[in-house]
Amino acid sequence: MDKQRAISHFLYYLEHHPALAGINPAKVLLGHTADYEALTGTIAEQAGDSQPFRFSAMRLDLEPAERLARAIADSDLYIFFYDSSTLPNPRPDGPEFVRALQGVMAENWKKSLLFKDYGDYFYDTFSVTPQRIAGLNSHLIQRMSHATTLSFKDDHGSWFEAPMHSIKKWTDINGVGNFDLAPGEIATHSEAINGQVKFMGTFLSTIPFARKYGVLESPLELWIENSTIRKIATDVPGLEHDFNKYLEANPSNRRIEELGIGTNEGVKALYARNAGFEERHCGLHLGLGGGAKGSHHLDLIFSSGVLALDDEPVFDGRFVF
Repeated sequence: MDKQRAISHFLYYLEHHPALAGINPAKVLLGHTADYEALTGTIAEQAGDSQPFRFSAMRLDLEPAERLARAIADSDLYIFFYDSSTLPNPRPDGPEFVRALQGVMAENWKKSLLFKDYGDYFYDTFSVTPQRIAGLNSHLIQRMSHATTLSFKDDHGSWFEAPMHSIKKWTDINGVGNFDLAPGEIATHSEAINGQVKFMGTFLSTIPFARKYGVLESPLELWIENSTIRKIATDVPGLEHDFNKYLEANPSNRRIEELGIGTNEGVKALYARNAGFEERHCGLHLGLGGGAKGSHHLDLIFSSGVLALDDEPVFDGRFVF
């Protein structure tokens, strides 16, 4: 893996973060724990004096909360590198140092960038050239505009269809101008997804499904009618109970609020780290919930499967153009 190349791509995206528009040099706070000290040091060192940033680094787990809060308020952008879901005893609201900063982080959310549970997969996330990801995204969106039906199938017997006239405008997450810097996704919404899928993959949510169930090796079957989960079934012990509890907690939780396609070829597999980069894994993901007050967004990130436009594959483990 070419770590230097990955960091250069990261710095390219960082320069285009919305919080830094028109600011030169930008004051960027690198908050980190011990496990990310080498990474943050390398970022600052590689940027040197040639990039439009003025970096400062602070240990999240050692500095007093008051000093960290002042540094957040004083920065143009603050970037936190830490583990949360992968800790021995994780909490939904994060480690103690994050809980102590919740107020100031909420006030300054537009200038926040959180890399939670990335570990060394940070380098994979930024390993692909920005030009490749931007090209994939734009080409897919263009292909969608000329099709009538988007479909999905896999070796487990899954299938669904969504008529293209039902699909809203695609959001292009190519890392440039996005609040979340991790590149490689297009996403939309449709009210007319219908099918029956046997979900194999992992989860991304504040609810600890990924921590508890990992990467599913036995399917979670979903019956989908007009973008609503009508019923589920699975042989995984405990999952049916837990998932039904989630679905029943809020009507929005049954709704497919997001139809996404990951396009980051650097993310080679799923790891159940409950980390944002896994949503960029190439292929399908469906996002439930988040469309109403009190609901929770839960991403179902599929390990494999074929995406097709008018029965012509555009992704079958790799992008086909």
